[in-house]
Amino acid sequence: MQDAVAVVIKRNNKFLLIKRAKQGAAEDYWCPITGAVEQGETQAQAVIREAQEEMGITVEPIQKVWECYTDDKRYLLHWWQVKISRDTIKTNPHEVKEYGWFNVDEMKNITKMFTADLHFFKTQSSIIPNT
Repeated sequence: MQDAVAVVIKRNNKFLLIKRAKQGAAEDYWCPITGAVEQGETQAQAVIREAQEEMGITVEPIQKVWECYTDDKRYLLHWWQVKISRDTIKTNPHEVKEYGWFNVDEMKNITKMFTADLHFFKTQSSIIPNT
């Protein structure tokens, strides 16, 4: 099983989600910035790299806040709270179709969202501070 990271960014009680552009089973799903941890890379380094690759933002990992298996059980997903250091968003069109800021009630109305992701936001959102 491979490790992956999820980047948790909260502002004004809303979380940053992206709509996946990669073709395949995850295309058009809304989720946080995510990606596999590459060989020789720490989770924190993967968080920084994925935020830069997918959204063009610079983040500072604060702490790991949760972990779960992905819906397909291929990855152990490590959820990291981050602080944005540079937030000039420039999406990578190969990774991201669109993005938005959502609160938990709004997420409940998203039709394409992974079960594990929605569970995280439903159960953990109140303990994640705004950054």
